[in-house]
Formats: sequence, C-alpha cells, structure tokens
Amino acid sequence: MKIISILALSVASLSVAQASTITAWNFQNNSVAVNNNPAASTGTGTASSLNMGTYLTPAAGVTTDDVLVGKSADTGANGLADTSNVWRVRGQNSSNPVTANGWSSLAPIGTQGAEFTTSTVGYQAINVSFDWYTTTQGEANLQLEYTTDGGATWINTPISIGANASLGLAALTNSTSANTVNGAYISDNLLTNGAKAGQDWFTGLTATINDPSAANNPNFAIELVNASTGKDNISTQGTALNNTSGNWRFDNVVISGSAVTAVPVPASVWLFGSVVAGFMCLNRRKSA
Repeated sequence: MKIISILALSVASLSVAQASTITAWNFQNNSVAVNNNPAASTGTGTASSLNMGTYLTPAAGVTTDDVLVGKSADTGANGLADTSNVWRVRGQNSSNPVTANGWSSLAPIGTQGAEFTTSTVGYQAINVSFDWYTTTQGEANLQLEYTTDGGATWINTPISIGANASLGLAALTNSTSANTVNGAYISDNLLTNGAKAGQDWFTGLTATINDPSAANNPNFAIELVNASTGKDNISTQGTALNNTSGNWRFDNVVISGSAVTAVPVPASVWLFGSVVAGFMCLNRRKSA
C-alpha cells in the first residue's frame, strides 16, 4: 500500500492560487477628524504619512493628516469625484508665523507621502491598488516603492494607470535627471499631459510585485511618495512647487495576494490510487 500513501501525499499537496485582500484602507471606518494613522478597514496594517513636519516650507510645520469627506466639486479635468471618506496627507502651521503645509521641494526623492505596512505571510504574487488625488498646487510626480526588509531598502516599481491615461495621467520612466527617481513614476502635470491638471481623482491605479522576497514576508510595506526633488519637483500646473500649499489624498488602498489553499482530494482520485496499488501488489505476487 506504499503507492497509495505516495499518491495521497502528492494529491494532497496540490494547491490553487486564490486572489485575496490582505489589508485595505477605505477610510470609512475612520471618523472625519485629524488622523495621522488611520486604521485599516480590512486586515491588519499601519498607515502613516512621511516627513510632513520635517522640511522648511519655508518654516517647519506639524504633521496634520486628516480623514475628510470628498466633495463632488473636486473633479478636475477628468470629471471624477470621490464623495466618500478619503485621507489627506499634509502638514499645517506650528507656532511659526509663516504658512507651512509640509510638502517641500527640499525633500529628497522618496521621502514625502504615505507608507502602508502589512505582513504578506501566507501570500504570494503581491498586488497593490489605490486611488490618488492631487490638488492644483500639489506635487505632480508620484512613485511607488516597496520594501521586503522593514524599510532598510526600497525598490521602485511601475504603476499601471489603465484608463486614467486618457484622463490626464501619464506613466513615465526617468534615467537622465538626478532630480527624479531613476525608474518609473506617474505624473499629473499640465506640461507633460498637454491638458488641465490638478484637483483630479485617478482611480484603480495598480502595481504587480512579482519579487519572490515580497511573498510570505512579515516585513513588507509600500510607499506612495514624491518622485522628484529640487527643480523637478513641480506642481500639477508645471510650475515650481510653492512649498506653502497643495496636498495629496488617497482612497481604496489595497494590498492583495494569492493565498495557497489545499485542494480537497476527489474520491475518484483515491479510487484510482487504490486500483493502481492493487495491480502493483498483484504483479509483485506473480513475480514471486
């Protein structure tokens, strides 16, 4: 009966990949209020903004992210609105008399924006999706990075913009300017797109992370951050960032993956295994 045991083990080890949400933030479970760390709506993870009180704009402010209700008037050139709860990332005045909102062209590439962490243990083929909004004076260039070592290193990955390509958003790649990430990013920019820009919601932005190190990893995280700095750090109007106004907003941030699930062994397979084993035993007796 050894063959039956081997066959059973082989069949029992079969698996099927099922796409599942690992962690998500739709912000509907968070009150409309100042909130620097909104709770996940599905799964377990953390959300936080990055360096909204660090760089001079022209004076350092205080991180003051908040959950707010989107407005039907915030449609921009593409006509899309989000009237549900969304998360606004920004800073505000501290005791300094000069207006500061946290976003700064002094910030190095990849240091301002939002970070979302979760464990991918039990999942592979990791996917990310999100909705993004930037105001008229908000930064135009965004990149997506992920980490597999708890933030010690970050890896740039392309963002698929889908139908948003016809609505004023561009997916770009840089390899020449030292003031923009060496890699992929997206841009809601009047000069790049040749259309109106700013006050736009771009929905269903996605990224696929096939890096084996991202799978089954308790130290996984993504960042949606500034792709440019210095002279490349422009507003959606194609002008130099004014460092006193503008912000980003996010909604429907989802980290998903394929879970490996054991497949129930059909009775017919067990029957087939029994028949095979029977024939093998019979053959052995005849040989003896």
